[in-house]
Amino acid sequence: MNDFSARSSKKRFRSYMPLWRSYRTAFRRSTILEPDDYATAVWMRQAELKARDLDCAPFSRAALTELLPRLRALTVEEPAVWLTELPRLCAQAGVAMVFIPAPPHTHVSGVTRWLTPDKVGVALSDRFKKDDHFWFTVFHELGHVLLHGKRLTFIDDTRRGHDTTPEGDRSEAEADAFAADTLIPAQHAAAYRQLVQRPMPFTRIEAFARQTGIAPGIVVGRLQHDGALEWTHGNKYKRTINISLTENEAE
Repeated sequence: MNDFSARSSKKRFRSYMPLWRSYRTAFRRSTILEPDDYATAVWMRQAELKARDLDCAPFSRAALTELLPRLRALTVEEPAVWLTELPRLCAQAGVAMVFIPAPPHTHVSGVTRWLTPDKVGVALSDRFKKDDHFWFTVFHELGHVLLHGKRLTFIDDTRRGHDTTPEGDRSEAEADAFAADTLIPAQHAAAYRQLVQRPMPFTRIEAFARQTGIAPGIVVGRLQHDGALEWTHGNKYKRTINISLTENEAE
């Protein structure tokens, strides 16, 4: 790095620190990959401004809880539908849901931040580009909204093998469990356990997805996470999502 670049980086670092510190944040960070805090702060600021511009009803825990089955049903729709229906439905419960593409080196999938006592912002990126991760993040962030207080900003920035926050709390594990149980509810748990024992052929996965009313790519992602499928198996069922900052549409 030349002297000009070094001075520019230091100046940029100093300029973003007040913004970064303004987010009272609970992190899940990789012990292997170091994120770019400046890029993350910029992403969060973009998300916050976009969320503040959305008109929402006052937050209602009951309304959001009632919405969960309708949000879950969207998983079988095309990605372009998600970016219209998710914000529209969530706004009815006081949740401003926005989509911002993930900049390089942020390693961030989503963030939840209370904007006012009656409005919470949820921002989602397209970090992994696949529907299984996207939908898990949707319900992970909504889990934070329903389960946890208004005192912190929660950034979903997890890599495999690192599951704790610096505060040592259980909020991330609880949000993970909420997302998993929302996507595959208790009434389907027994059928899922049978699927884990024998996921192949793929027609079994397709049948389970139809039975439970979710996209098959989500089932594949869950089976991979639980070790029932290799990470290289079944990925054809996962749909690709690309979020555009300017066009705000998924492809």
